[in-house]
Amino acid sequence: MIVDPRDVCPGEGPEKVARALAQFSVDEAQDGAAFDEGYRALDAVFGPKGEIERREVLAAWFAGEHTDPAAPITATYHMLLARSVDDGRLAGVRDCYVTLDRAAGRCVALLSHALVLPAFRRTGLAALLRAAPVALARRAIEGAGGGGAEVMLAAEMEAVDPDDRDTVVRLIAYGRAGFAIVPPKVLPYAQPDFRDIAALGVAPVPLPLLAVVRQVGEEERDEIPRARAESFLRHYQAVHAREVDPDALAPIRENALAGLAAFPAERVPLIRIPRGPAEIAGFAPVLRSVVMPLFPPAWRGKAPLDAPERELDRLVAAWSSG
Repeated sequence: MIVDPRDVCPGEGPEKVARALAQFSVDEAQDGAAFDEGYRALDAVFGPKGEIERREVLAAWFAGEHTDPAAPITATYHMLLARSVDDGRLAGVRDCYVTLDRAAGRCVALLSHALVLPAFRRTGLAALLRAAPVALARRAIEGAGGGGAEVMLAAEMEAVDPDDRDTVVRLIAYGRAGFAIVPPKVLPYAQPDFRDIAALGVAPVPLPLLAVVRQVGEEERDEIPRARAESFLRHYQAVHAREVDPDALAPIRENALAGLAAFPAERVPLIRIPRGPAEIAGFAPVLRSVVMPLFPPAWRGKAPLDAPERELDRLVAAWSSG
């Protein structure tokens, strides 16, 4: 079991977590067959939305082909498989990258995909998958002989769309797990286009996302040091540089760092994620209509943008009615 119960935030619900720890095992995939099983499950959900790297890319990461021990930011890929202890059935999958900047004394676990299969939802397994990468990060720090390094978990999340309930549900879950949002006005982050651009003969279209972070051991902080906020971008791009054309990464980096450069302070106030429907208006700073204008028009998608005030009214109305 890769999960350390002490790494699960109290907001996840201790009793539910205890039941999940008794019901599931969570371990790393150790061979190609286990990787294939996990990838197939992830691809079935995230593939149609263009939200997962191609199989050959992740297989190369899994085999260690993209890991450069001499890089300023080292990166390793991990796939975790959750199984029912009763019958060994696959119950969930989490994949992530563990990135370590020895010079800065910082380890960032980049949370790629998390999936709980339908038969195992509402069991507490999702909480285990959100916490498991903390143990991977600590192991990486110990392996590098850097016991004093700080640990951060980083997740890319969609802006809140009043017409897509899942965008709210996911963020609420991460808020209860100790995560907060770096204001998109300060760090307008985008994910690169993972399609095979050369084969398709099209221009890359980055995907604007929110920078969601858990400062492990400091979850109650209402701000984040500027350098740590910047590391969200730097550590993700250290991974993406192994699989994406540098010319496609540069505009993403320039747009994000321009926002950070315009922010004058050394500590960035975080956006606290609402913990439930009663706090739903707290999503106002991360509505799609607020976030998308921070990016070039070509990155914003085809859906028209509403006025933020109307979008917030629709969101509050949707959640007031249950």
